Amino acid sequence: MQYNSSEQTVSWFKQQYATSHLIIRPPYQRKPVWSAKQKCYLIDSILQKLPVPEICIQIATTPDGETDYAVVDGQQRIRSVLQFIGSDEDPDEVEFNKFTLDKLPAESPWRGMAFSDLPEDVRVDFYEYKFAVRYLQSATDRDVRDMFSRLNKYLTPLNAQELRHATYSGPFVQLVEKLADIDYWAEIKMISPAQIRRMKDLDFVSNLLIGVIHGPQGGAATVVDEYYHLYEDYDDEFPDQRRTKELFHKTLQTIKVVLPDIKDIRWGNITDFYTLFVALAHLLREKKLIMTELAIGNIGNALRTFSKEIDLRLGDENAKVSDYAIRYVRAVEKGANDKTRRATRHQALLDLISESLTRRQSK
Repeated sequence: MQYNSSEQTVSWFKQQYATSHLIIRPPYQRKPVWSAKQKCYLIDSILQKLPVPEICIQIATTPDGETDYAVVDGQQRIRSVLQFIGSDEDPDEVEFNKFTLDKLPAESPWRGMAFSDLPEDVRVDFYEYKFAVRYLQSATDRDVRDMFSRLNKYLTPLNAQELRHATYSGPFVQLVEKLADIDYWAEIKMISPAQIRRMKDLDFVSNLLIGVIHGPQGGAATVVDEYYHLYEDYDDEFPDQRRTKELFHKTLQTIKVVLPDIKDIRWGNITDFYTLFVALAHLLREKKLIMTELAIGNIGNALRTFSKEIDLRLGDENAKVSDYAIRYVRAVEKGANDKTRRATRHQALLDLISESLTRRQSK
């Protein structure tokens, strides 16, 4: 495989796309996932004539002299530029739509503008902006895949949360980072220093925060990514952010009071802590949990007994335990982060806590 480096203007990309010689998304590239804010900040960088990362293009020329250019790295950048200037698009590709710069800061001179709103000289400069381009010549799709595979072998691949950290900057990720700084996580040793270095603490808090807002959801990276994308385009705060933050802290405080010994029982592991946290958040939000001294004692005792029942049932599938424990164990043994299994554990724990509160009221 041969390669060389050069530069190409925005105008060149527009022309190649208009003549169907620019392929924006080859089969091995991921689908576009950029938020409106990310697109706006890319355009802002170009308008300010700031550098952006290199574009990687595969060149294929036919015996008749027709040359096609396939974007193998940087397709979201090129797609965003073409969307902004309003290039003719495939009518079947619904996400390929024009946009305005409404996500730029208020002080930006281009905030809210469409490409057609820009002064003529600014539009000319935009078309003349040059991307650094690396060309891969006479390379098959297999060659390109092999090249990226070889490059990745010499790098430590980013995990899902590290990619989010590099991609998103909105109010949701900012709140996650603040909540992950709470000393409690280190105190109960739920996340190791090595995991913190790889941002596993942020991933864990992301799951908790999503659960507080939406109830139990799946823990797969793609699911968490969807919520990051959902909240990215809000400027300062996402809907009900202050109430959500207050509920998160109130839930954490409730756990501290109810289970001061949490690191010594099963509720101190990530899987069970998630279920406990989201269940208590639900009860607090619905005002079904008033933390009197008697309620604290009842719930704490119920959770400790429940923890022992779960351990017993996990060790012996024939052990005589409560129906709550049987349901919980069935949903914790395999695929514990699956949405359905999280929901099953969530309901079992809600039923258990509700029963402990009912016993308190009947006394």
